[in-house]
Amino acid sequence: MEKLLSQLKKVFLVGIGGVGMSGLALLLHDKGIQVSGCDQKASGNTELLLQKGMNIFIGHDENNLSPDIDLVVYSSAVGKENPLLKKAKMMNIAIVKRGELLAYLCSQKQTIAVSGSHGKTTTTALLSHILQSLGYKPTVFVGGLPLNYSCGAWWGDDYFVVETDESDGSFLNLYPDISIITNIDKEHLDHYSCMDNLKKSFFQFAAQTKKLVTGCADQPLVRDIIALNSGLSYGFSRDNNIRALNYSFKEGISSFDLNINGEFVLKAEVPLVGSFNCLNTLAVFSVLHFLGIDLTKANQALKSFKGTKRRFQKKAEASGIVFIDDYAHHPTEIRSVIEAARLMKPKRLVIVVQPHRYSRLKLLKDEFSRCFQGADFLILTDVYGACESNTYGISSRELFEEAKKHFSGRIILIPRDQLCEKIPPVLVKGDLVLSLGAGDINTVMESIIDEFKKIRIT
Repeated sequence: MEKLLSQLKKVFLVGIGGVGMSGLALLLHDKGIQVSGCDQKASGNTELLLQKGMNIFIGHDENNLSPDIDLVVYSSAVGKENPLLKKAKMMNIAIVKRGELLAYLCSQKQTIAVSGSHGKTTTTALLSHILQSLGYKPTVFVGGLPLNYSCGAWWGDDYFVVETDESDGSFLNLYPDISIITNIDKEHLDHYSCMDNLKKSFFQFAAQTKKLVTGCADQPLVRDIIALNSGLSYGFSRDNNIRALNYSFKEGISSFDLNINGEFVLKAEVPLVGSFNCLNTLAVFSVLHFLGIDLTKANQALKSFKGTKRRFQKKAEASGIVFIDDYAHHPTEIRSVIEAARLMKPKRLVIVVQPHRYSRLKLLKDEFSRCFQGADFLILTDVYGACESNTYGISSRELFEEAKKHFSGRIILIPRDQLCEKIPPVLVKGDLVLSLGAGDINTVMESIIDEFKKIRIT
């Protein structure tokens, strides 16, 4: 297989519109490989790939697979009964999973792998931006769109900065030089079955790291991994190697004192909201410190970082109301984003929550019902099932009834197709409206904004 991968000329990606698959397509395209692929529906990702000159098909039609393809790649979202995979097997075309091909590409570079349950995308984007700003030319693979750039993946000359994917265990294909573990939370248990298996996977990932493991040791489990691998710890607590003190937020800037091994180094400033982004920044400083890169210059580069799409992204401001979109879809993330939003001191914090996946809602229903405190007005809408059908006997109505027992503010349940009609009239000057979810709530928010402007701006 390695010989085949080293001689690739034509590759077909099944499910090419997904964030991981589209990123892989961009890397292969940059390497001069002819890329084509298909997905169930058109999207912003498929449009970008078309603009890059790739041949993209909508629908999984086996006739779109030509016999001169060297390799077919598929994501974990694609079932083995897919007609293109069957056709490739019949035609004796080699087939690999996305994670396997990505791991091969990583093996060609000095790899810095970012793992963890939360914060991976921002951390990967921030590290990539600083390296770019300081004159390096990293290969980059981000599970989102860094707003400083036109895409989230590109091939470069030196370091390979890669956001890993633990959701299907594919991060264990990697043997990175440096790894970051941002945190480990109760997530993706549909794949791991239990927390013990999830923990074991992170211990294994750390053991496969060649030079440095760094992680947020404010969390005991990550602390144990760091200690076992003689790594670098970061966080707020006193016993971390790399520590943030005196965190504050003012006029869109998070700042803190960076201390390394008990010594003050500099006052860091990053244009991101929330203490969790302070931790993401510490992760980046940990890697740069290990690599011997000038942290003062890195701190200057921080200031030009524009953030990442769907990570506390300001969408609009109209009639005294601010609209922000965030990808948060886990109770831990939702609590952190609400805390960050309160730093902006809105008169009223309105959150519009689209639960993501029936399996996650079923597993974490109690945690979800308790994670909305800090908001003033909670609007729940239908579950975004992604690739799941509702075989779990759970719904937003059930979450709504449970959340009412714990949430102290106003709470209502609105079907997705009525959000644009019912939300704009209830907004008042001074509101911060925050849409939360990993589904399509971001596009719904854009429609809400458009409707709000029609009825409120003359």
